[in-house]
Amino acid sequence: MKKGKRVLQGLLVFVLIFALAAALFLSLGGVDSVKRLLNRARALGKIDDAELRAAMALVLETNPETETYISNFDGVRDYDLTLDLTGEIVLGKIPYFTQWDARWGYCQYGEGLLGWTGCGPTALSMVAMGLTGDGTLTPAYVADLAIREGYCVYGNGTSWKLFSEGATMLGLHAKELILWEPTMREELRMGHPIICIMGPGHFTTTGHYIVLYNCTEEGFQIYDPYRPSNCGTWTYEELKGEIKNLWSYEYK
Repeated sequence: MKKGKRVLQGLLVFVLIFALAAALFLSLGGVDSVKRLLNRARALGKIDDAELRAAMALVLETNPETETYISNFDGVRDYDLTLDLTGEIVLGKIPYFTQWDARWGYCQYGEGLLGWTGCGPTALSMVAMGLTGDGTLTPAYVADLAIREGYCVYGNGTSWKLFSEGATMLGLHAKELILWEPTMREELRMGHPIICIMGPGHFTTTGHYIVLYNCTEEGFQIYDPYRPSNCGTWTYEELKGEIKNLWSYEYK
């Protein structure tokens, strides 16, 4: 009888411990929390200091506009998710940011720093802030979202899903477009900025994201988050051969 009582007490203790552990697990976010931790581990591998500095030298060589950013580097920084740039934006007007802005450019993103690997989050941030007027949707915020949700994978850059699924998390409605000039012009005339992923050519040797924020008779006005000197008006003929995919956005 005593043995049976001890077994029952042990079972009750086990059930109590299990219940407390389950409650703690759920209070910390449950399965979603574990998923985000795994995503972060996949996205942020170890950065070797020598490799990092070699990459920086290459960045400076290929883009002299990053000289101040490179020379001021003093170590990898944590994401500052308290940034609020409301004072820098006007609702309905797409702001311009570089991915190597010191406020976020020294944070790790994938196998490098956001300063040279974060064109995707920076492009989506510009669109999100301009359409929503929410100054907290900084490149740092969008990059952190991409890491948490699995849209940034170490060695593979930014998934195209950030610009559809991820955009909805920012309150945006994304629409994938066909590569056709009249469609692109119509979207821009309706106030729907466009994000394009570019293949090798004028903007990149691998892959790169840019923003089309307006159009004129001469062509499309673009924001390039990596190279400010590329910002300006480009013709459809100059762009079409390099565009791999494109999405337009509106705030609903």
